[in-house]
Amino acid sequence: IVIAGISGRLPESNNLEEFWENLINGVDMVTEDDRRWTPGLYGLPKRSGKLKDISHFDASFFGVHPKQAHTMDPQLRLMLEIAYEAIVDGGLNPTTLRGTKTGVYIGVSG
Repeated sequence: IVIAGISGRLPESNNLEEFWENLINGVDMVTEDDRRWTPGLYGLPKRSGKLKDISHFDASFFGVHPKQAHTMDPQLRLMLEIAYEAIVDGGLNPTTLRGTKTGVYIGVSG
Protein backbone atom coordinates (compact mmCIF):
# COMPACT_ATOMS: atom_id res chain seq x y z
CA ILE A 1 0.00 0.00 0.00
CA VAL A 2 1.30 3.43 -0.89
CA ILE A 3 -0.18 6.59 0.52
CA ALA A 4 1.65 9.52 -1.01
CA GLY A 5 1.75 13.08 0.19
CA ILE A 6 3.88 16.03 -0.73
CA SER A 7 5.28 19.08 1.00
CA GLY A 8 8.15 21.44 0.47
CA ARG A 9 9.94 24.66 1.20
CA LEU A 10 11.27 26.58 -1.75
CA PRO A 11 12.85 30.01 -2.23
CA GLU A 12 10.54 32.75 -0.94
CA SER A 13 7.81 30.12 -0.42
CA ASN A 14 6.75 28.52 2.86
CA ASN A 15 4.79 25.79 1.08
CA LEU A 16 4.00 24.44 -2.37
CA GLU A 17 0.86 26.55 -2.77
CA GLU A 18 2.82 29.74 -2.08
CA PHE A 19 5.51 28.59 -4.53
CA TRP A 20 2.84 28.06 -7.20
CA GLU A 21 1.37 31.52 -6.56
CA ASN A 22 4.85 33.06 -6.82
CA LEU A 23 5.36 31.30 -10.17
CA ILE A 24 1.97 32.40 -11.50
CA ASN A 25 2.58 36.00 -10.38
CA GLY A 26 6.09 36.16 -11.84
CA VAL A 27 7.78 36.68 -8.47
CA ASP A 28 11.58 36.60 -8.77
CA MET A 29 12.48 34.10 -6.06
CA VAL A 30 16.21 34.39 -6.69
CA THR A 31 17.20 37.55 -4.88
CA GLU A 32 20.17 39.64 -3.85
CA ASP A 33 19.90 40.19 -0.11
CA ASP A 34 21.88 39.77 3.08
CA ARG A 35 19.43 37.75 5.20
CA ARG A 36 22.10 35.15 5.89
CA TRP A 37 25.33 36.50 4.45
CA THR A 38 26.69 39.49 2.60
CA PRO A 39 26.26 38.98 -1.17
CA GLY A 40 29.63 38.42 -2.81
CA LEU A 41 31.43 37.76 0.48
CA TYR A 42 34.09 35.04 0.12
CA GLY A 43 33.07 34.49 -3.49
CA LEU A 44 29.47 33.61 -2.62
CA PRO A 45 27.00 34.38 -5.41
CA LYS A 46 25.35 37.78 -5.27
CA ARG A 47 21.93 36.30 -6.09
CA SER A 48 20.48 33.15 -4.61
CA GLY A 49 17.22 31.45 -3.74
CA LYS A 50 16.73 31.44 0.03
CA LEU A 51 14.09 29.97 2.27
CA LYS A 52 12.05 32.63 4.06
CA ASP A 53 12.78 31.70 7.65
CA ILE A 54 14.57 28.65 8.96
CA SER A 55 14.76 29.73 12.60
CA HIS A 56 11.21 28.87 13.66
CA PHE A 57 10.81 25.31 14.95
CA ASP A 58 8.28 23.94 17.43
CA ALA A 59 10.61 21.63 19.35
CA SER A 60 7.98 20.52 21.86
CA PHE A 61 5.61 19.49 19.05
CA PHE A 62 8.25 17.06 17.77
CA GLY A 63 9.37 15.94 21.22
CA VAL A 64 12.80 17.54 20.85
CA HIS A 65 14.45 19.11 23.89
CA PRO A 66 14.89 22.89 23.37
CA LYS A 67 18.68 22.68 23.86
CA GLN A 68 18.90 19.89 21.29
CA ALA A 69 16.69 21.83 18.87
CA HIS A 70 18.98 24.85 19.22
CA THR A 71 22.00 22.81 18.09
CA MET A 72 20.22 20.74 15.42
CA ASP A 73 21.11 21.25 11.80
CA PRO A 74 18.37 23.47 10.33
CA GLN A 75 18.00 20.95 7.50
CA LEU A 76 16.97 18.29 10.03
CA ARG A 77 14.41 20.61 11.63
CA LEU A 78 12.96 21.36 8.19
CA MET A 79 12.93 17.67 7.32
CA LEU A 80 10.85 16.87 10.41
CA GLU A 81 8.34 19.60 9.56
CA ILE A 82 8.09 18.67 5.89
CA ALA A 83 7.78 14.93 6.55
CA TYR A 84 4.92 15.64 8.97
CA GLU A 85 3.20 17.91 6.43
CA ALA A 86 3.58 15.31 3.66
CA ILE A 87 1.97 12.63 5.84
CA VAL A 88 -0.95 14.98 6.54
CA ASP A 89 -1.14 15.82 2.81
CA GLY A 90 -1.41 12.08 2.15
CA GLY A 91 -4.59 12.04 4.22
CA LEU A 92 -3.19 10.44 7.35
CA ASN A 93 -3.05 11.51 10.96
CA PRO A 94 0.65 11.11 11.87
CA THR A 95 -0.19 10.07 15.44
CA THR A 96 -1.92 6.93 14.12
CA LEU A 97 1.38 5.74 12.62
CA ARG A 98 3.19 5.45 15.95
CA GLY A 99 4.28 1.85 16.52
CA THR A 100 3.49 0.75 12.96
CA LYS A 101 5.87 -0.51 10.29
CA THR A 102 5.79 2.67 8.24
CA GLY A 103 8.52 4.00 5.99
CA VAL A 104 9.04 7.64 5.13
CA TYR A 105 11.16 8.18 2.02
CA ILE A 106 12.63 11.61 1.50
CA GLY A 107 14.43 13.20 -1.42
CA VAL A 108 16.38 16.43 -1.39
CA SER A 109 18.30 18.40 -3.95
CA GLY A 110 20.37 21.49 -3.85
